[in-house]
Amino acid sequence: MEQYPEEKVSEALASLDLKGRTVLAACSGGSDSVFLLITLSRFSARFGYSLSALTVNHRIRSDAESSGDADFVENLCKSLDPPVACVRKDLAEGEVAREAESRGMGIEEAARHLRYRFFEQSARDLGAVRVMTGHNRNDRLETVLMRFLEGSGGASLSGIARERGVFFRPLLDIDHATMQRWLSAHGFSWREDLTNADDRYFRNRVRHHLVPLLDAQFHGWDTGVLSAAKRAGFDERLCRSLIAIEWSREASLVRCDAEGFLSMQCAVRLRFLRDGLVALGSRRRVSAGYLERIAEEREPRRIAGAGLVFRREGNFFLWEPDIVQNTKSGYLVYIRSCGKYTVPFGTISVSAADNAVYIDGCPGRFTLPLTIRTRAPGDTVKAADGKRKTLKKLMNEWAVRDADRDFLPLVEENGQIRAVWGSALGYPDWLVQI
Repeated sequence: MEQYPEEKVSEALASLDLKGRTVLAACSGGSDSVFLLITLSRFSARFGYSLSALTVNHRIRSDAESSGDADFVENLCKSLDPPVACVRKDLAEGEVAREAESRGMGIEEAARHLRYRFFEQSARDLGAVRVMTGHNRNDRLETVLMRFLEGSGGASLSGIARERGVFFRPLLDIDHATMQRWLSAHGFSWREDLTNADDRYFRNRVRHHLVPLLDAQFHGWDTGVLSAAKRAGFDERLCRSLIAIEWSREASLVRCDAEGFLSMQCAVRLRFLRDGLVALGSRRRVSAGYLERIAEEREPRRIAGAGLVFRREGNFFLWEPDIVQNTKSGYLVYIRSCGKYTVPFGTISVSAADNAVYIDGCPGRFTLPLTIRTRAPGDTVKAADGKRKTLKKLMNEWAVRDADRDFLPLVEENGQIRAVWGSALGYPDWLVQI
């Protein structure tokens, strides 16, 4: 006999020790998170926890939509019996776009990063033992399909975990339509995010086109996919149990025991390398192909890619940023910490003082991380009056020689050109004030 959806939530909560603890519910205003908030509110007395809600206004849609969602959650919290405290976060205008550009990721991914950072900080501030999210059975299926189509393996193919750190997902066995029927039957409304209909997003294409096709042509496919995901989780735990060494962090690099690494099978190496990326604090996407190159090499010596270098030094393997990446027409230098760096036009010193970062010879105060690079198509710089000027026009005004144009250094911060460091090659400097 099919359980009522709220009974499945109760079963999930029963696996936790929540008595006398604080629990947070992440709520966007959509049907899944509204169902989560209402059921958690109803079960708070039974399980003895104190409940608060978290909601975020990302400001990546119209104010009526984005701010309206947060307003809806606040009002819903007040209407519950007893009322639920609501902690609201309104991100700054353009904050998501700046995060996306800085980290080299999409808008939705950047919004998720900022949202989860707020959730984790709220858990620390409020002393919460759990942050509950509204991920459900449909999300699990879509995630596994997306990861498979992207060529992922290991933990990625196991789908969405029930718990990860402070996060707990009590709705993973309940489908989206069931929760909407429950809400309608109990007189509750919810908000619709119009971006859920936008097929520019990968998940939406999977949801709107692939899933209906599988439903129509392959009866029971969802049960099979979730069963395979469960087995992938078993494999992941086995491989991780075979990792016997650790990464150690030193300045801007991480290192591990070489013999221990070489003793690992390829599948185990891949897991260990992903741990290394976390320890390294890599901000950019690293392709599966680059990790596979390292994992498949019998005795790797020096493997560069994705802005990183994996190399052997004595009894250790070191993994560090590839500080200088030469291209056909110039170079790119990642600067994540203070120190001395060798670049194509000499040596520079990056130092910190007065809550700012300085580059010797280049005027201006900066913040880390920085990129020093050469020109790219479409580059513009901002003038004091707020207007934009093309880099090509600026070079023409400075009479930059053709031989220097592909070497003139630009200082980039958070995806924006902050300075044209002309004095490094004997030309004027252009500093963009912020």
